[in-house]
Amino acid sequence: MSAGQDPDKGNGPGAAYSIDPTKRGDISESGKVWQYDKISRSISTGAVADGLAFLSDFKGTLHCLDAKTGKQYWAFDLNSPVWGSPLLADGKVYLGDADGDLAVFKASSEMKKPFVIDMADSVYSTPVPANGVLYVMTRTQLYAIAANQSEFGKQQKQGKEPHQ
Repeated sequence: MSAGQDPDKGNGPGAAYSIDPTKRGDISESGKVWQYDKISRSISTGAVADGLAFLSDFKGTLHCLDAKTGKQYWAFDLNSPVWGSPLLADGKVYLGDADGDLAVFKASSEMKKPFVIDMADSVYSTPVPANGVLYVMTRTQLYAIAANQSEFGKQQKQGKEPHQ
């Protein structure tokens, strides 16, 4: 989990923690598995899979950590505030920012430059996958991005209206 102050106060220090969910009572110290202090304040939830934890902060940095130890593998600065959370799906990490970019990273401990989609308006939410379609909401529009047109066409034929 990540923590920090209200984003209306701007950038500032934050922290991320891994806690042992089997502990009970006051686990402030006894339940702490690791603490990561190289993150700015955050209002996002993390995404964890295959031993990797992906955490974003309000400043606009995506952090990739070892989920067991909290060791940093890499960090990438999107150069724009991040309000949503990273989505981990199909071996990729999707993260939108206030400049209107949707960055798509390979979910790996090795940093690779992300593919960036210009959404033309601020992305303040977390992308949502459903039935082979990735839904991305900007400040003014909802986009449905289908990986394969035939699947999207099937949904349209079934009476499901696409959103744009």
